[in-house]
Amino acid sequence: MAEVNEIRISSSVTPIQDIEQTAGEQDYYIQELDKVAGRSFGGKYNTLTAYTDADIAAYINAVVAEDGATDGLDSHGWQEGAGGPTRGTLCNTVHAIAVEYVAELGTVGNVSVSFQQSGETAIKLANLDLGEGCVIPISEGLPVAEVLIGADAYTDGTNEATVNVLIMGV
Repeated sequence: MAEVNEIRISSSVTPIQDIEQTAGEQDYYIQELDKVAGRSFGGKYNTLTAYTDADIAAYINAVVAEDGATDGLDSHGWQEGAGGPTRGTLCNTVHAIAVEYVAELGTVGNVSVSFQQSGETAIKLANLDLGEGCVIPISEGLPVAEVLIGADAYTDGTNEATVNVLIMGV
């Protein structure tokens, strides 16, 4: 029997260098592991943040209704229709967020994940292209109002980015 729920995150980064070589009269472009790094870095991050069923929410196929990232996740204004989570209950303090950019209508560009503490300038932590996703652990936790999602462009029915979002915390 588990004593508390656990947030498990695994990630890695692999720096890849583009190299151009010429053999005879042919140009070749090779990608290889960057020699400075020498390997992939990363691993796992497990936190015993005692989240409950009332502290985890998923937005499935949500359309980002923000040009830029100005609304926190608490307002639901970042989401077309502002309907709130597809499943679960939005937590008060976010300890992990996962965002997947799954579809695009028209020309949107990127989807961003940012943090903005009261009175401070927003810090963009991820700028996702279509098909990309990220998981961001937040050890100390942030109020849900300080976690932002935005898109480079939004026009209802013309330019829309669709995302899946998972938020966990307390």
